[in-house]
Amino acid sequence: MAVDTKTLIAAIVSEVLHRLEKPAGPVALVLAPASDGLTSEVQNRLGGNAQVYFQGNEPSAQPDLYVLPELSCSDTADLAVGRGGSIALRSVLDLLMQGKDVRTLGFAWRAHTQTAPYALRRLYEGYVATLATYGLTELAAQSPESVSVPHTPVTAEHVTMAAAKGARVLRVPHCAVVTPLAEEAAADHNMTILKNL
Repeated sequence: MAVDTKTLIAAIVSEVLHRLEKPAGPVALVLAPASDGLTSEVQNRLGGNAQVYFQGNEPSAQPDLYVLPELSCSDTADLAVGRGGSIALRSVLDLLMQGKDVRTLGFAWRAHTQTAPYALRRLYEGYVATLATYGLTELAAQSPESVSVPHTPVTAEHVTMAAAKGARVLRVPHCAVVTPLAEEAAADHNMTILKNL
């Protein structure tokens, strides 16, 4: 089976150009007007190589995900029951109906977890769970893989602080003294303590 050289070269050039045009990181479309604060927040959560676009400045390629600013209490409730009370909510519902990934930077109701009645908190937890089944979840901040602690001795407090940051590994100096409570805390948090600094 002979292949025409020109056809082969054209196919190779086309594939190379297609790969060169593909962005290195995820492409996110923020469903809100442009703002420096939103740009930096989304890039911090997605990683530095993310390409962030806003409404009115859509990317030429299909976005990998759509990002909403913090969802208000009423918007959370409306979306959970499939109600699009505004143009923005209707566009979010349309995206979810198309099976698109939609993320939010947070849920406003969480600011009231200490003061809201138990039944109301449970209701909003249910709304968030329902939205997750639709494909709308929170865009979590990236957590570091490891945290370094140059101090000795290494205490349970160091382990707890690293776990709060989401780290899975605590790196300490070769000569560090690790207290028994720190070892227990590491086991409780499923963390590894590496003596490699």
